[in-house]
Amino acid sequence: MRDNKPTMPTFPPLAPLTCPLCGRSNQCAVSTGGVAADCWCMHTPFSPAARIALAALPGDLRGQVCICPACAASVAPELSDGAPI
Repeated sequence: MRDNKPTMPTFPPLAPLTCPLCGRSNQCAVSTGGVAADCWCMHTPFSPAARIALAALPGDLRGQVCICPACAASVAPELSDGAPI
């Protein structure tokens, strides 16, 4: 008999320089010894799709990993409300 339970998405292992959504470099300034104010994410609006993807991360990853610029802009910039996450 087949199990019809929904499967949870899997995420790459936690790595400070890797985006947990796609596995590419997240270009995080903090992870490379810089300050948060200099990081790309402090000056770039996140798309609504990126916000949804971040909310879907397991609780232990939220606020502990950085996504990459490509995932942050996963929809057209004009669709983003520009508010920080």
